[in-house]
Amino acid sequence: MTEPIIHIPKNLDKPITVVNKSNRKNTRLSVVVPMYNVALFLKEALDSLLRQGINDELQVILIDDGSKDETSTIAKDYVDQYPDVFELYLFENGGLGAARNRGTNLAVGEYVTYVDPDDIVVDDSYHNMLSIINRTGSDVIGGAVRRFNSTGKQWTSTVHNKAYHDAYEATTLGEHPELVWDTTAWNKIYNLEFIQSNSLYFPEKMLYEDMPMVVPMYSLAKKIDVFDEVIYLWRERDEGAPSITQSTAQKNNFTDRVKGMKMILSSLADYDAPENAQNEQLNKMLNFDLRLPFTYEKYIALDDEYKDTIYEQVKGFLKLLTPAQFNQAQYWYRALYTVWLYQPKVVVQNAITKFAKYEFCVQFNQDDGSFHSSYQDDFDFDLATLNSDFDPFTRLYSVTEENNQVVLVGHLFYRYMDLPTRNLISNLKVELVNKNGEVLVHSNGVADMQYDPDATAKWGFENTQSRREQAAHNFDISSYRITVPFAELERLNETVYVKLKLTVYDRELELLISEPMPGDQPRPEGFVIDNGFLLTSYSSDWRLRLTYLANAPLVTTFTWSRNHYLWTIKNAKKNIIIYNPTNREILKLVKNGNEYSLSKSDANYIGTPGGAGQAWWQFMTTDNTNDYDSFELVRMATPTIAEPHTLKKNMTVFHVSNHVATLAVSWQYPLIADAELDDENVTIRFWLDGWARLASSANITFIQDGLDNKYVAKKIEGNFLKRNLWEVQLPLGFGLYAQNRMLHPEVTLTFFQRQPFTMPLRWGKSKFNIFREEHPVGRLTWYFGSDDSEEHRVLTMRQSTNREGFTTMGEKVSFWQGKYQEWLQEPIFEKTIMYSSYWGQDFNDNPRALYEYIEKHYPGYQHVVVYSNILQDIELPGVIPVVTGTKKYWYYLAHAKYFVNNVNFEGKERVKRPEQLEIQTMHGTPLKQMGFKVLQDWTSASYEQYLEKNRNWDYLTVPSDYVAEIAASAYRHQAKVLNTGYPRNDELFVRNNEAEILRIKRAMKVPVDKKLVLYAPTWRKKGERKLGIDFESMYASLRDDLFVLIRPHHLSGDIEVPMAYADKMILSDDSFAIDDYYLISDVMITDYSSVMFDYALLNKPMVFFVYDFDNYVSSRGLNFDFKADAPGPLVYTQTELEISLQSFEEIPKRYEDKIAIFDTKFIQYDDGHASENIFKAVFDPEKS
Repeated sequence: MTEPIIHIPKNLDKPITVVNKSNRKNTRLSVVVPMYNVALFLKEALDSLLRQGINDELQVILIDDGSKDETSTIAKDYVDQYPDVFELYLFENGGLGAARNRGTNLAVGEYVTYVDPDDIVVDDSYHNMLSIINRTGSDVIGGAVRRFNSTGKQWTSTVHNKAYHDAYEATTLGEHPELVWDTTAWNKIYNLEFIQSNSLYFPEKMLYEDMPMVVPMYSLAKKIDVFDEVIYLWRERDEGAPSITQSTAQKNNFTDRVKGMKMILSSLADYDAPENAQNEQLNKMLNFDLRLPFTYEKYIALDDEYKDTIYEQVKGFLKLLTPAQFNQAQYWYRALYTVWLYQPKVVVQNAITKFAKYEFCVQFNQDDGSFHSSYQDDFDFDLATLNSDFDPFTRLYSVTEENNQVVLVGHLFYRYMDLPTRNLISNLKVELVNKNGEVLVHSNGVADMQYDPDATAKWGFENTQSRREQAAHNFDISSYRITVPFAELERLNETVYVKLKLTVYDRELELLISEPMPGDQPRPEGFVIDNGFLLTSYSSDWRLRLTYLANAPLVTTFTWSRNHYLWTIKNAKKNIIIYNPTNREILKLVKNGNEYSLSKSDANYIGTPGGAGQAWWQFMTTDNTNDYDSFELVRMATPTIAEPHTLKKNMTVFHVSNHVATLAVSWQYPLIADAELDDENVTIRFWLDGWARLASSANITFIQDGLDNKYVAKKIEGNFLKRNLWEVQLPLGFGLYAQNRMLHPEVTLTFFQRQPFTMPLRWGKSKFNIFREEHPVGRLTWYFGSDDSEEHRVLTMRQSTNREGFTTMGEKVSFWQGKYQEWLQEPIFEKTIMYSSYWGQDFNDNPRALYEYIEKHYPGYQHVVVYSNILQDIELPGVIPVVTGTKKYWYYLAHAKYFVNNVNFEGKERVKRPEQLEIQTMHGTPLKQMGFKVLQDWTSASYEQYLEKNRNWDYLTVPSDYVAEIAASAYRHQAKVLNTGYPRNDELFVRNNEAEILRIKRAMKVPVDKKLVLYAPTWRKKGERKLGIDFESMYASLRDDLFVLIRPHHLSGDIEVPMAYADKMILSDDSFAIDDYYLISDVMITDYSSVMFDYALLNKPMVFFVYDFDNYVSSRGLNFDFKADAPGPLVYTQTELEISLQSFEEIPKRYEDKIAIFDTKFIQYDDGHASENIFKAVFDPEKS
């Protein structure tokens, strides 16, 4: 038996507590979930395990590794609710490796897997993977992975993208050495006996414990299955404490990574891993693992001890390599590693810093087609250029059909390789290859590379460059067009990849067509070819796949007649069925001659409103309806118009979805039949059917957007007994939809005998010329998109400023290198002030307050205000509104004398002239750590760019000396500090009087005879729809003379307060500013929100409801000791909060000393004269 990789410490094997209520009879799969302080994410993970389709045979082993939050409580709830699935074991803390090992020892299934408690397993993944591994008898099966965050955004996982290209069964590491890129344990299912017999446990007391377990496992496995479907979503935490692998600013994160790398190399040799796998592992280590500290890891922000550790660890690792192994590194890393090996530490660390800041340069020699690095000049060494050094960058824009050919259009260039002219490229050829890379056909298709006027402007500049300069690299010839004859694909009758081969600078290069752009253009639903079907799809690593299905089951015709469908389908098996993938239900179609239709009972079933029949039914064919594996999908050419038809009382749309003929059965929605654009309007025709036919009128409204706009539609076809077609014109003129950038048009129907009804307008599955394209209309640009989270694609309309002549990157570069340079030589406008607030999202906060003061007291100035978009006329005295990303914006950046901002002016191409003055007002007191005090926010290049922007500041306004100290370290600025306070707070002093307070109360319609309690918490999770307080308990405990106003953070979701409590508590009205609520309230409940600083100016009591103090502070970080410095009571429970409110009037007296210290520390200089003092200091310094 092979020697164990690691032994389990016996003294940690026994759990402190066991909660196991299982009566499960059979266990196929054991899932080990190690948990430590993951209360924020755990429910999502565990819920996903319940959607795997194997609950009757599933053991989920929850290992609590000494959590200090609510993790174990949540876990126990799942044990109580699903006792035959979940088991809970509480241990003393031993680390992730130990927790997994403990779970492995508790596993009783035939197979075992691991899940991190902040991740998600894709629905039915385990069911699908077990079906494969049961059939093949392999030792392990792995699946593809995507990254995601709390917003729902997903993106490619780099390491898994390198490992997963296609599906393979019973393969080996020697056949697929790329598998070594996948070193994570949790996207695989293992045969438990295989794990135990080879002692494949995780190393303990180290990070990256997956690596030394997974890679040797590949070597030991006799058979490996590869499932090329995304089965696992790997979270990048953007809330809560960072995960272990995200805590990259910790030194042991890197040392453990190198330790794991050495263990891998040793084990690969010990287990006689194939040489190609060992080489691929070195490729990964040299080009990915070792580079983390000086790219992702923000090298220049690390301390000297960490830098010394990196130097020693990497040098020690590099010394282990042979020259052939060293050459696995790509050119740019090989250049750095050469310096690393042969130069002293100080020199190496300077070289790493250059690399991290992108000051390291690679030039391309067009004479011999080789690279040359700046390190070679600095340290005088030679470095050969290898074919493997040419790193392609490619995108696929469209996949279309033309003259019985597939046409592929995209772009391609190679990193650092200049391609200024077409004659540098020769021998362009197309090959069709299989998933193993074997050539199937030397295609007769045509490939060409053409001029792309935007390519160099987009990608030819180094990160450190401004686009005012000459581009470092020329990628003018980067647009490709490839044709592949259908006939070749028909003859092959199997899945192929498209390989492009070319000779450039006498080097023979090749790549597979891949990386589709977002949208429908590169994702056609397939093409009918004679008696077959061409399926277009992508592997999990986004390589284009073309699959010709000979004699594919095809819908050749379909009709809607006498309230039912008739389908003609060729190449069908014995049965045609429709299949509901959500519940695996099937309905068998009735055959009448050459046609198929729904049976009367099935038509009634799917036509019942609100029933289970409302689903998207896929057409399939089979000889045996009881054998799911025999089901074959039925294909169809994509119809241009997919009309809705009413079946009983439901709407149906027959169309193609995910390459399959599909009958969508749903609620009766208004669907777009046609949409056309002219110079001023979009004309939309839409269908109404079923109950909606009874509408007496139809209007397009924008209720969801808070607008009163209403546009009358007219019926142009149909009646009470027949589907209606309505038409409406929506004007697209400037200023018609307020400042709403995103619009959601809805259909509001009125009836003679029922209440009006409003519902979204939807695209359906027809094709439209205007869909997902930008259309300039006068001063605006319109984009007609969709919300795909709703079925049938809900129509959205987006309006933005028309940036005509400044839309493509090529146009911008020409402008920055030409006209902008001319403007920089022209005279400064001495009395022009340019303002921006929150990147132009709105004109508010300190910049707005300073503008209002200057306009009122010094009317001779011209004010230029920056907006991200201008969608309606802006009427402010003396203001010239400009839009970011327009020539007018750059005109005033070049000419204005003064600049006022509360963040930074965007644009690396900006030149701040010596005589220009910039005031940074900040937008609030920095309660949480920010700027350069938060290492994980910065790469070395972005560090330099941010620092450059901060160095543009000439003046920085602060409310206290303490805040000035924080700003100095957080922003590393060189500005003169103005001890003035914040201009926006001047109004609080002016308006804090009885008459104004009474006016606001009456305008808000809140009680004038009660004391008002303001609840203004910060946000925890974006879009979260509940707050920390218990409304029912709060309502019951409130004094009769108190009334609560609840003001959620703008990043919170929709908060609802039950109407039953409206006599004592209500939500705030967003039409009033937060300052209005400060003024009228008598006490404020908050938490870690920066509202505490502004509110403190009013000398009113505050209560701090910090029910999640430990979790929040550990994950966010604060700039001061909140417990010691808070100017009021910290309460941790609902009961404590309610008690504090009973006697809140006593707070100022009880906390008198703390309040005084707090005021000095944070609001020292706020006195109501900030704007006046700033003006004197900057605009009229002789009077200051």
